[in-house]
Amino acid sequence: MNACSRLAVLALLFAPAFASAQPAETEIPNVTAEVVELRTSGGVTRLAIRYTNGGSEKAEGKTFWVGKIVLVDVKSKQKHLPIKDANGLFVAGPLGDSIDGGRFSVKIPPGQPSVLWTCFDALPAGTVVSVEVPQMFPFEDVVVTEGPGTLTSATTAKSTPSMAVATLVSAKRADQALKVRLKLAPEPGVTVSMRSPYFMYWWVSLFDPVNKRRYPLLKDAEGIFQATPLGQKMDGGTFIPNWGEPILMSLTFQAPPDDVTGVDLLLPDFLPFEGVAITGEGGAAAGGIAAAGQTLGLEGALKELQAVVTPQEIKIDLSADVLFDFDKSDLKPAAETQLNNLLTVVNSRPNASVAIEGHTDVRGDAPYNQALSQRRAESVRTWLAGHGVAAARLTATGAGESRPVKTGTSEADHQANRRVEIRIKGS
Repeated sequence: MNACSRLAVLALLFAPAFASAQPAETEIPNVTAEVVELRTSGGVTRLAIRYTNGGSEKAEGKTFWVGKIVLVDVKSKQKHLPIKDANGLFVAGPLGDSIDGGRFSVKIPPGQPSVLWTCFDALPAGTVVSVEVPQMFPFEDVVVTEGPGTLTSATTAKSTPSMAVATLVSAKRADQALKVRLKLAPEPGVTVSMRSPYFMYWWVSLFDPVNKRRYPLLKDAEGIFQATPLGQKMDGGTFIPNWGEPILMSLTFQAPPDDVTGVDLLLPDFLPFEGVAITGEGGAAAGGIAAAGQTLGLEGALKELQAVVTPQEIKIDLSADVLFDFDKSDLKPAAETQLNNLLTVVNSRPNASVAIEGHTDVRGDAPYNQALSQRRAESVRTWLAGHGVAAARLTATGAGESRPVKTGTSEADHQANRRVEIRIKGS
């Protein structure tokens, strides 16, 4: 197959589901990007961004957090963040790792497209949004469509970026397990070169978009996923595919309840199967891992944080008890809601300086409290920097027990003094 024919085939395989804007320049040399789907279907809104490498060498961008992909409603100014499950993993792909719930690493062979996809809580058809993706200008005035698309299907899923295809053979439910059989094979005339030589089973799951639940592969008594082929037992099970011949794959999942008749099937480095039909009965009455997106608006974030807004600054006090465990400086998972609200406020003033100051109560040794308050302020600073806030805007200091807001000795007074204070100055 010559180069022109190959590019034509690739264009057809990754054809957009609706008319999108012209491909846009990115920060990655020779790579353009375009929105090929923003579509509400099956209870979620599905976003797909296609990258195309027009150069003669492999292109690679900076790794970025899935949570930095945001839909901004043009009318309401609300921000919509991707769906993640209760274990903190985003419903998205192809993921390069699971840090902070999942990060994308854009790696594109020459002359090939790669599709980045993720899901949001359902937006009404006709909603106009700005699609914000790292390493490129936002896509403005993108309209949410509704119904089926052409990028994904219930019976086949193409790999991204390389040209392999997975075909569904069956999905049968019985005895509280759902057994899925697949056939994986290369596209005719194309050499397959996946992002990783390993097929990692811990990435594999089912997603029920209607009820917002994720169903993992079952494990045996040794902690190994019930899946074949199995080459190595690391990370619960993996194998190295031989793309020179078809691969027959069997997967056993925790079964959704019987009233769930269709699910998405998620495989590493593949586009999702959308709306896989389930046959048979015998699912669990309840199960799976809850999943949800998040909608953030500036006014709502300010209210949730009880921010004090003046012409000179925005002042926010975050309770240390919400952010940290006792005597610790590592942020708790429960802190994420408050931190995301803080991020919304910080991003609303992109040129403002952000001063982060840690405080403790008066109990304990003063030098120790000083050091603890400094570490806690640094943790918040690191979180904001890791979520896209320029490090040059951020300062972190510890005040220890030196500046209490309450002078009493009750537990409520001590609790009020344990805080991280943020001051946002500028526009």
